[in-house]
Amino acid sequence: MNARQLDPIAEAAIDWLVRLDSGTAGADDHAAFARWLHADPRHEAVWRTISGLLDQPLAAIKDADTRLPGQRHAAHRALTAPARRKALRRGTAMLLLLGLGSYALNRQQPLLGLSADVHTATGERRQVQLADGSTLILNARSAVDIEFSAQTRLLRLRRGTLLIHTAADRQRPLIVATEHGEARALGTRFAVQLQDNHSELAVLEHSVRLTTADGSEQTFAAGSAARYDASGIHPMAESAAPLAAWADGQLDVRDRPLAELIAALRPYKRGYLQVSPQAAVLRVFGVFPLDDPDATLHALAETQPIAIRRYGPWLTVVEHQNEIR
Repeated sequence: MNARQLDPIAEAAIDWLVRLDSGTAGADDHAAFARWLHADPRHEAVWRTISGLLDQPLAAIKDADTRLPGQRHAAHRALTAPARRKALRRGTAMLLLLGLGSYALNRQQPLLGLSADVHTATGERRQVQLADGSTLILNARSAVDIEFSAQTRLLRLRRGTLLIHTAADRQRPLIVATEHGEARALGTRFAVQLQDNHSELAVLEHSVRLTTADGSEQTFAAGSAARYDASGIHPMAESAAPLAAWADGQLDVRDRPLAELIAALRPYKRGYLQVSPQAAVLRVFGVFPLDDPDATLHALAETQPIAIRRYGPWLTVVEHQNEIR
């Protein structure tokens, strides 16, 4: 569980990652990298780990450049500066790879949510009383736009998760919209979560009518949950209550893969939290504190065959014990 220093092979792998991603690497660089990679089986193993863990942050920096011009150039200069590389090798400044450019800000305060009407940062839940008397709760790293008119009350979830306790208004329905469809309140309290490829609904009181882009429509009663995307609606076997436990600061997991638990912890943990494929499929039961993700990871390490590796304050890796050499 203690922070670990990067070994020389990991240092070299990071150097190669930065060098090859610089945009200036030539044929000689790639040939030299190939020689290093195949010189020792340990080189290939460490390269797979380092490149897999850091590929998403570097990709995020590239992607951010289309929205915030100059971010990639600034990040690259910081990554390749001699002082920065020296700090990175000490293993205490993994932030330089995981956090520079747009990535550091995006972990603390997601860039895509900054322009939203209501948004939250890492580790923050927020409760808001809306103009109609409804109560809105946003999970950590979430963002929503509020569009009230004389005809409707629309909450457009841009990222993360919300829970809404709807105030009665016979003239204006309350609708929570995501890119995957719309959830229309029928006098109710319910939660909606936006994920990459789908959205999820958890109905806590009364009922909610779901409608997707393909015209699918289905009504769900209290206690039920559903997953939906642009092509359809898929009822879930899970009950609604555990899916909304985050609003009380809890992570209620009932025979779910560890990957889902780790995904739920990420909005509450600064830095990058990664789980290996072998550990990701472990099944987990329990109720864990969201506001103390390190305590949750510690509890998991005591009950699951996993090890928690920390590389400075900005990278935490959850691995299966079988993967530890």
